Amino acid sequence: MASLKLVVMSDSHGDRAVVEAIKEHYQGKVDAIFHNGDSELPSTDKIWSGIQVVQGNCDYDEGYSQHLVTSLPHLTIAQTHGHLYAINFMWDKLIYFAQEAQADICLYGHLHRAAAWQEGKTVFVNPGSVSQPRGEVQEKLYAVIEADDKTICVDFYDLNHQLYPRLSKEFSR
Repeated sequence: MASLKLVVMSDSHGDRAVVEAIKEHYQGKVDAIFHNGDSELPSTDKIWSGIQVVQGNCDYDEGYSQHLVTSLPHLTIAQTHGHLYAINFMWDKLIYFAQEAQADICLYGHLHRAAAWQEGKTVFVNPGSVSQPRGEVQEKLYAVIEADDKTICVDFYDLNHQLYPRLSKEFSR
Protein backbone atom coordinates (compact mmCIF):
# COMPACT_ATOMS: atom_id res chain seq x y z
CA MET A 1 0.00 0.00 0.00
CA ALA A 2 1.22 3.46 -0.85
CA SER A 3 1.41 5.90 2.02
CA LEU A 4 -1.64 8.11 2.58
CA LYS A 5 -1.32 11.61 4.00
CA LEU A 6 -4.12 13.44 5.83
CA VAL A 7 -4.42 16.91 7.34
CA VAL A 8 -6.72 17.38 10.31
CA MET A 9 -7.77 20.63 12.00
CA SER A 10 -10.46 21.51 14.50
CA ASP A 11 -12.05 24.21 16.61
CA SER A 12 -11.29 27.25 14.46
CA HIS A 13 -14.18 29.20 16.08
CA GLY A 14 -14.90 31.72 13.34
CA ASP A 15 -11.33 32.11 12.09
CA ARG A 16 -11.94 31.40 8.40
CA ALA A 17 -8.48 32.69 7.46
CA VAL A 18 -6.69 29.92 9.39
CA VAL A 19 -8.83 27.23 7.71
CA GLU A 20 -8.08 28.78 4.34
CA ALA A 21 -4.33 29.03 5.03
CA ILE A 22 -4.06 25.36 6.03
CA LYS A 23 -6.20 24.28 3.09
CA GLU A 24 -4.12 26.31 0.61
CA HIS A 25 -0.85 25.01 2.09
CA TYR A 26 -1.84 21.36 1.64
CA GLN A 27 -4.38 21.24 -1.20
CA GLY A 28 -3.13 18.90 -3.92
CA LYS A 29 -0.34 17.61 -1.64
CA VAL A 30 -2.41 15.33 0.61
CA ASP A 31 -5.05 12.64 0.14
CA ALA A 32 -7.68 14.30 2.34
CA ILE A 33 -8.31 17.30 4.60
CA PHE A 34 -10.58 17.13 7.65
CA HIS A 35 -12.13 19.70 10.01
CA ASN A 36 -13.55 18.27 13.23
CA GLY A 37 -16.12 20.99 13.93
CA ASP A 38 -16.67 24.24 15.77
CA SER A 39 -15.77 26.29 12.72
CA GLU A 40 -18.75 28.59 13.34
CA LEU A 41 -18.93 29.08 9.55
CA PRO A 42 -21.95 28.38 7.35
CA SER A 43 -22.09 24.81 6.04
CA THR A 44 -22.48 26.31 2.55
CA ASP A 45 -19.19 28.26 2.74
CA LYS A 46 -17.02 27.55 -0.31
CA ILE A 47 -14.08 26.89 2.03
CA TRP A 48 -15.52 23.39 2.63
CA SER A 49 -15.00 22.29 -0.97
CA GLY A 50 -12.49 19.45 -0.66
CA ILE A 51 -12.70 19.29 3.17
CA GLN A 52 -14.53 16.65 5.21
CA VAL A 53 -16.21 18.66 7.97
CA VAL A 54 -18.52 17.77 10.86
CA GLN A 55 -20.76 19.80 13.16
CA GLY A 56 -19.46 20.92 16.54
CA ASN A 57 -21.40 22.13 19.55
CA CYS A 58 -20.85 25.75 18.44
CA ASP A 59 -22.02 25.08 14.86
CA TYR A 60 -25.72 25.89 14.72
CA ASP A 61 -26.05 25.38 10.96
CA GLU A 62 -28.05 22.19 10.40
CA GLY A 63 -26.24 21.56 7.09
CA TYR A 64 -23.35 19.76 8.80
CA SER A 65 -23.22 16.04 9.55
CA GLN A 66 -22.70 15.08 13.20
CA HIS A 67 -20.27 12.37 12.16
CA LEU A 68 -18.74 11.01 8.96
CA VAL A 69 -17.04 7.81 7.92
CA THR A 70 -14.60 8.27 5.04
CA SER A 71 -13.15 5.33 3.15
CA LEU A 72 -9.80 5.77 1.45
CA PRO A 73 -7.76 2.95 -0.09
CA HIS A 74 -6.86 0.61 2.83
CA LEU A 75 -7.95 3.21 5.43
CA THR A 76 -11.27 3.97 7.12
CA ILE A 77 -11.61 7.24 9.03
CA ALA A 78 -14.41 7.90 11.53
CA GLN A 79 -14.87 11.59 12.32
CA THR A 80 -16.92 13.52 14.87
CA HIS A 81 -16.57 16.60 17.04
CA GLY A 82 -16.90 14.58 20.22
CA HIS A 83 -19.42 16.48 22.34
CA LEU A 84 -22.21 14.00 21.49
CA TYR A 85 -19.99 11.16 22.73
CA ALA A 86 -19.40 12.69 26.21
CA ILE A 87 -15.62 12.79 25.73
CA ASN A 88 -15.26 15.31 28.56
CA PHE A 89 -16.14 12.45 30.94
CA MET A 90 -15.32 9.10 29.28
CA TRP A 91 -14.03 7.50 26.09
CA ASP A 92 -16.41 4.51 25.85
CA LYS A 93 -18.93 6.04 23.43
CA LEU A 94 -16.24 7.39 21.09
CA ILE A 95 -14.43 4.04 21.11
CA TYR A 96 -17.70 2.26 20.34
CA PHE A 97 -18.41 4.68 17.45
CA ALA A 98 -14.95 3.94 16.01
CA GLN A 99 -15.37 0.18 16.45
CA GLU A 100 -18.79 0.22 14.77
CA ALA A 101 -17.28 2.07 11.81
CA GLN A 102 -14.35 -0.39 11.76
CA ALA A 103 -12.15 2.70 11.74
CA ASP A 104 -8.41 2.62 11.41
CA ILE A 105 -8.38 6.25 12.55
CA CYS A 106 -10.96 8.15 14.62
CA LEU A 107 -10.79 11.95 14.45
CA TYR A 108 -12.34 14.17 17.11
CA GLY A 109 -12.08 17.70 18.48
CA HIS A 110 -14.01 19.55 21.19
CA LEU A 111 -11.37 19.38 23.93
CA HIS A 112 -8.95 21.82 22.21
CA ARG A 113 -6.09 19.53 23.31
CA ALA A 114 -3.78 17.85 20.80
CA ALA A 115 -3.60 14.11 21.42
CA ALA A 116 -2.95 10.81 19.67
CA TRP A 117 -3.57 7.40 21.24
CA GLN A 118 -4.54 3.89 20.24
CA GLU A 119 -7.31 1.60 21.45
CA GLY A 120 -7.42 -1.80 19.75
CA LYS A 121 -6.74 -1.31 16.05
CA THR A 122 -7.96 2.32 16.03
CA VAL A 123 -5.73 5.37 16.35
CA PHE A 124 -7.59 8.32 17.90
CA VAL A 125 -6.46 11.84 16.97
CA ASN A 126 -7.48 15.21 18.32
CA PRO A 127 -5.56 17.82 16.30
CA GLY A 128 -5.94 20.43 19.02
CA SER A 129 -7.38 23.83 18.19
CA VAL A 130 -6.18 26.17 15.46
CA SER A 131 -7.58 29.16 17.39
CA GLN A 132 -8.07 28.46 21.11
CA PRO A 133 -5.73 25.81 22.55
CA ARG A 134 -6.37 24.51 26.08
CA GLY A 135 -4.39 22.41 28.51
CA GLU A 136 -0.65 22.24 29.02
CA VAL A 137 0.19 22.85 25.32
CA GLN A 138 -0.83 26.43 24.57
CA GLU A 139 0.16 26.26 20.89
CA LYS A 140 -2.37 26.57 18.06
CA LEU A 141 -1.95 23.22 16.29
CA TYR A 142 -3.25 20.91 13.58
CA ALA A 143 -2.28 17.32 12.74
CA VAL A 144 -0.72 15.59 9.76
CA ILE A 145 -1.24 11.84 9.65
CA GLU A 146 0.71 9.47 7.40
CA ALA A 147 -0.47 5.89 7.13
CA ASP A 148 0.88 2.88 5.30
CA ASP A 149 0.25 -0.84 5.73
CA LYS A 150 2.49 -1.07 8.82
CA THR A 151 2.21 2.24 10.71
CA ILE A 152 0.15 5.32 11.37
CA CYS A 153 2.31 8.35 12.19
CA VAL A 154 0.78 11.45 13.75
CA ASP A 155 2.62 14.77 13.76
CA PHE A 156 1.39 18.14 14.98
CA TYR A 157 2.20 21.46 13.34
CA ASP A 158 1.86 25.08 14.37
CA LEU A 159 0.24 27.74 12.20
CA ASN A 160 3.60 28.47 10.54
CA HIS A 161 3.54 24.81 9.37
CA GLN A 162 6.48 24.01 11.66
CA LEU A 163 6.63 20.59 13.32
CA TYR A 164 5.78 20.52 17.04
CA PRO A 165 7.89 17.39 17.68
CA ARG A 166 7.21 16.58 21.34
CA LEU A 167 3.67 15.37 20.50
CA SER A 168 4.63 13.16 17.53
CA LYS A 169 3.61 9.51 17.80
CA GLU A 170 3.88 6.36 15.70
CA PHE A 171 1.46 3.44 16.00
CA SER A 172 1.59 -0.08 14.59
CA ARG A 173 -1.31 -1.24 12.43
